[in-house]
Amino acid sequence: MKKVIVYDCDGVLFDSSLAVKAYYDHVFEKFELSMPDWSDPKTFELAMMSTNSEIIGHFCKDEKKFNAIMEFATKLNFRMFLDKMIPAAGVFEALEKLKSEGHKMAVCTNRGVSIDPLLKHFKMYDYFDRLVCSFDVVRPKPHPEGLNKIAEHFSVHKRNMLFLGDSEADYKAAKGANMPFLSFGSSLHESIRIDNHMEVFKHLT
Repeated sequence: MKKVIVYDCDGVLFDSSLAVKAYYDHVFEKFELSMPDWSDPKTFELAMMSTNSEIIGHFCKDEKKFNAIMEFATKLNFRMFLDKMIPAAGVFEALEKLKSEGHKMAVCTNRGVSIDPLLKHFKMYDYFDRLVCSFDVVRPKPHPEGLNKIAEHFSVHKRNMLFLGDSEADYKAAKGANMPFLSFGSSLHESIRIDNHMEVFKHLT
C-alpha cells in the first residue's frame, strides 16, 4: 500500500497555463522584454516546467536587469493571477478520500513562494503534510532532491510512495529517486497514465 502520495502542482493539481502566461506577460511588459511567443510549444514547455530564474534567465541575458527582474518577480503578488488557475478534474474528491483513508500527502514543485497562497486560496493547503518548492532545494526537478527530501521527512521507503507528475522533469525526478510514478494527463515513456485524480486509487497497492 502506498502510504505517501506526492503531487506536482502545475499541470497536476491545477491547469495553470493561463495564469503562468499572464504572470510572465506582466513581468516581461514591466521590464520591456520581448514578449514570449506562446504559440511556440518550446516556450510554453519552458514556462510550465522550469523555475522562475531559469525562465527569466532564458529571455534576459543582462545580469543587472536579470537581478532586477528576479527581485520584482519574487515580490510580485501571485494572488492577482489566481482567478486563472483551474483545479484539475477530481482533485478535491481524491484528496478528501486519501486523507480519510490515512494517507500522507505532499507537493514537490518547481514553483517558488507562490505555492502556499495558491493552495490556501483553493482550500487545498490543509490536505498536505509537506511542501517542497524550488526555494527548498539546491537542485530542483528534474533532479530528485525534492522527492528525496519528502521521503526523508516521512521516514518511509520509496516503494511505499507514489509521485504524480505531468512532465519530463517529473518523470526524470521520479526515476532518479527510484520512486513509483504516475503520469497525469500526458503519456511519458512507459509510465501509466491517468486523466482524473480519482484514478489514483487503482494504483495504491
